[in-house]
Amino acid sequence: MQQLKRLGRRAGAVAFASVAFAATGSAQASDSIHDAATCGHLSDDVTLRRAAVGAVFVGGNAALYSYFKKAWWSGERAPHFFFRADWDEDFRDQDKFGHMTGGYHLARGGYALLKSACMSPKKAMIWSAVYASAFQLQIEVWDGLYKKYGFSYADVIANTTGTALALLHETHPRTLAIKPTISYWPSPEMRNANHIPGELRPSLDYSGQTYWFSTDVNALLPDQAKPYWPPFLRLSAGQSITDWIDPHTGANERARRKILVSLDFDAEKLPGDNRLWKTVKRQISYIHLPGPTLELTPRFIAIGFYK
Repeated sequence: MQQLKRLGRRAGAVAFASVAFAATGSAQASDSIHDAATCGHLSDDVTLRRAAVGAVFVGGNAALYSYFKKAWWSGERAPHFFFRADWDEDFRDQDKFGHMTGGYHLARGGYALLKSACMSPKKAMIWSAVYASAFQLQIEVWDGLYKKYGFSYADVIANTTGTALALLHETHPRTLAIKPTISYWPSPEMRNANHIPGELRPSLDYSGQTYWFSTDVNALLPDQAKPYWPPFLRLSAGQSITDWIDPHTGANERARRKILVSLDFDAEKLPGDNRLWKTVKRQISYIHLPGPTLELTPRFIAIGFYK
């Protein structure tokens, strides 16, 4: 049970951290890149920007290694490097959605940071993809050296999917009409975490996490149909799971998948065009706000206010 929990927590931790990283990158990115060399800034300012971005990349990676070294890579080493296929564990691949979300936001945030350092869009896309891939790959490489974990090629597939989706959105902006979002509300076991064994954290609380693909329906409709769908209203499909940890005993149990369809409110459509406010709205738009939802499995039920 502890092994499963430790395996799962990394995915959630990287997903949540990468969302914060992406927000930092977007806040620093310039909305108008005029010149590939200086992007409208003095050369000394560009040098400072590039130094700051480099410090963010290096410092973030150093902090990641220090944290994981203490939290997970302090156990018994494996006799040799080994691989592990961890599809369909008790938490029904919720961790894979976390890995995908992590790859997406690491690439998105890296791209924004590199553009703010006056790198050309093409180079920024390439290096943000390299950074996101290397950031997540190193975790798997170290995992492959320890008995409890192993190198998970399933995680690598999920990581790469997220990074590829971020690049698709940058190269083909119309595809942003469908984007990943996440919502979280503590599960019963999380609310009882102080009274059950284990090390349950929000990043491991898969039953409380829901991963969505949110669709801007209005943007996809033909012009003559747009008046019939409010631009602030999105339609989302999501996955969550039933309890994978018994809320009373802390024991593992095999969860069931929850497939959901929900109306989603688009924060980017909130009024106001201040640059900082637009950045805030953009980051909030990656959070699925509570709304009416239809649960398709394992029960068929309408939920008035799904959180």
